[in-house]
Amino acid sequence: LAMAMTTSKTGYRAGHAPLPAGVFVAPYPDPLAADLDAEVANALAGFDHLLKAMTAPEETAAAILEPVLGEGGYIPAPAAFIHGIVERCRQHGILFVADEVQCGFGRTGKMFGVDHYGVDPDIICMAKGIASGFPFAALGTRRELDDKWPTGSHGGTYGGNAMGCAAALATIELMSDPAFLANVVARGDQLQAGIRELQREHDVVVQVRGLGLMVGTEFSDAARVAAVQRHCLEEGRLILMNAGTYGRCLRWMPPLVVDEGEIDIALAAFGAALKATA
Repeated sequence: LAMAMTTSKTGYRAGHAPLPAGVFVAPYPDPLAADLDAEVANALAGFDHLLKAMTAPEETAAAILEPVLGEGGYIPAPAAFIHGIVERCRQHGILFVADEVQCGFGRTGKMFGVDHYGVDPDIICMAKGIASGFPFAALGTRRELDDKWPTGSHGGTYGGNAMGCAAALATIELMSDPAFLANVVARGDQLQAGIRELQREHDVVVQVRGLGLMVGTEFSDAARVAAVQRHCLEEGRLILMNAGTYGRCLRWMPPLVVDEGEIDIALAAFGAALKATA
């Protein structure tokens, strides 16, 4: 229900109406815009309009943002956009919440996606990669916010699971080694470079974007995306998922321990699928 309330994706809202009021969706810059600076300015103007027309700043609790959109199409937030949102949050006393469920814990080549932007969120939502696949989630806040909660007020029947905590601690220890994240960056660079090589031969691929091993490949045609997915799975044993409002983005999210040879195998399978579906 919480996801249905805060998502901008209609598929996750379906079947949950009527949803509680008080959640508003602000515009996000289109990565395919010809003038990205103008696109960011328009998105920030939309956020300003939201605070004027729909939710007063003094009645707005928080702004929630994924530093890299996940379901939205693996889109890294433009730096000017995320800095503009944070500036407005500070100006109006609105909490800035970084949703790091998909992009956190090494996925982008840094511990958190927000680390690429040099901003400090008030609250961080963490899950998925935090425990290397073990079911676990956590919430991080600034100390002065945490101190407002009486001891024991934030808990649940399965909160603080010992195995989950152990898995998370082991994951954090591993990712604290600079060499681990350096490999994520190197393999992400290799992956993007390889896809761009294929892009030169296949104009159906219109954009390659991402950070670390969170890479999106935007197509001009959703049907072609589906065909490439099927070929990659059936012939190359490569699992790719789509994302984005119109389903035109293929998202790459290999294990963070992937090596150079495995990236080459994946690129070969992707290239074969592009040729076979042309």
